[in-house]
Amino acid sequence: DLLPESPGSAAFGWLMAMLGEQYGWPVPVGGASALSGALVRRLESRGGTIRCGTPVSEVVVRAGRALGIRTAQGDYVRARRAVLADVPAPHLYGRLVREGHLPPGFRDAVRRFQWDFATVKVDWALDAPIPWTAEQAHRAGTVHLGADWTELSDYALQVSTGRLPARPFGLLGQMTTADPSRSPAGTESAWIYTHVPQHIADDLGPDGITGSWDDRESEAIARRMEAQVERFAPGFTDRIQARRVLTPPVLEHLDQNLVGGAINGGTAALHQQALLRPLPGTGRPETPIQRLYLASASAHPGGGVHGACGANAARAALRAQGALTGRLLRPALARAQLALSDPGGGATA
Repeated sequence: DLLPESPGSAAFGWLMAMLGEQYGWPVPVGGASALSGALVRRLESRGGTIRCGTPVSEVVVRAGRALGIRTAQGDYVRARRAVLADVPAPHLYGRLVREGHLPPGFRDAVRRFQWDFATVKVDWALDAPIPWTAEQAHRAGTVHLGADWTELSDYALQVSTGRLPARPFGLLGQMTTADPSRSPAGTESAWIYTHVPQHIADDLGPDGITGSWDDRESEAIARRMEAQVERFAPGFTDRIQARRVLTPPVLEHLDQNLVGGAINGGTAALHQQALLRPLPGTGRPETPIQRLYLASASAHPGGGVHGACGANAARAALRAQGALTGRLLRPALARAQLALSDPGGGATA
């Protein structure tokens, strides 16, 4: 969610290019659920269990230590080693962890947490591949769909100032091109997503979209995104057999981590990166609560299908089991976070 002219924006392009050079752009064969399925099988092979449809209402904290969690049904689940919270930082601090366990300065910092842009995604079933005018686009698993730098800059500025662009930039995936098992031969399974303002102040297009995201607005934004594809692939819309529109409220309903349709777990701007992510002085998975670790995209390095946030939290929890780390380093880190987040000092969890 950085403007192309913003400091540091080129670093993300460089990083993506280097990752592409070293690893390519792999996708799970058969669909994204194959990735989560593999993770579930690995966990269960190590003796782990998963409970679905079981909301957690509270992280149980006593004397500054996380002892386990309590479900919305009132069941208590004890944590033998640690609690890893794969939830947005504002949901963890002040909701799952009661405010009484956090210092005032920390709570104030949480209230200043900034979300990234909202997202609209459209999925299509096509009866033929997309008829791109650019030959190289036919072979690409992912297409960044924008006319030129000027249009990209205009789009980014408009979204950042609360205006819904008339010509939205889109990230488009050609999934059958990347993985032939996704749909029958000769067809294409595709999607596109674009970012929109969290709060729409003005619609620069003709549809008067306000951000209510009712049926009319969902249809309007889908047609606007399809018109963008049609610009670069004439005849595209004639190939649509079915589609699904995922607006910000739908995305959040499907996954409560996608607050307002934000898919990065918080802005990627410099003021909320590295040591400043999710809050100043909290650039580690450790939290002010002992045995509690932030494992979501709100933690460094942020959103993406990389697993780094959870892996960092898991490694930190395992390191804390050592005598030296657990007894000396971990409490020191907790105290440092409290001090950095509480300018007044002296507050305790």
